[in-house]
Amino acid sequence: MNYNLLILAVIICFSCIHVIEVLSFMARISGVKENKRSLAYSLQNAIFMLTRFFMMALLPVLGLLIDKGISKTSYLVMVLCSLFCAAFFSYLVFLFRDKIISSFSKIIRNIINGKSIFKEIIFFPYYFLSTKVEEKNNKKSVVVNRPIFFSSAIVFCIYSLSVFMVFFIALFFPDYRTMISQLSGVTNAFATVLLTFIIEPKISKSIDLDENIENSENMLLSLVLGRIFGVGIISLIIVSVAYYVSI
Repeated sequence: MNYNLLILAVIICFSCIHVIEVLSFMARISGVKENKRSLAYSLQNAIFMLTRFFMMALLPVLGLLIDKGISKTSYLVMVLCSLFCAAFFSYLVFLFRDKIISSFSKIIRNIINGKSIFKEIIFFPYYFLSTKVEEKNNKKSVVVNRPIFFSSAIVFCIYSLSVFMVFFIALFFPDYRTMISQLSGVTNAFATVLLTFIIEPKISKSIDLDENIENSENMLLSLVLGRIFGVGIISLIIVSVAYYVSI
């Protein structure tokens, strides 16, 4: 059976989820720069909610692939492609961060002036294409916060693999695939708890107490870089090992 369209749908949905989440952190950085931290946090959550549409599409497609009996090697190749694309496009967001942050800063100013937050998010591509950033800003380096970087790498490694690995286990026990697939929410929630109760409080505390905007920006960018490393390096290594063991 040809699974190409279903596999492509999984790769697109998974990549979109990660790109949108990275964009949401860029929106928070813009709030720090505009000194509108609370509004930026609301904007971040609003952008983050867009991932739900892709998650609702991702899970049924994964379930259908399991029901149709996709081979284990084909499944792992799909996971490898999904992780690579998610990390690659997330890194592109990081590279264009100055232009993206400037676009979100414009959105925040428009929201303050009474415009709809939903409408402004929809117009983000227009703001991105029309925003010009001075070349000197692109040369600014990021001072990586190592504890945040490595914590983020571990958390998002778990986050990125949780759903895929649960459905992979279901391939070994097809009679119990429905029950096993429900565990994806449990494993995904574990990573979310780590992010919410360990990493997020450290960043929020730093943003609220540190008057240095650059330090707050570096912490958020360290989280993003750690995420890219966790998804694009650690997770890829783990899945690659699983692939070579399975063949």
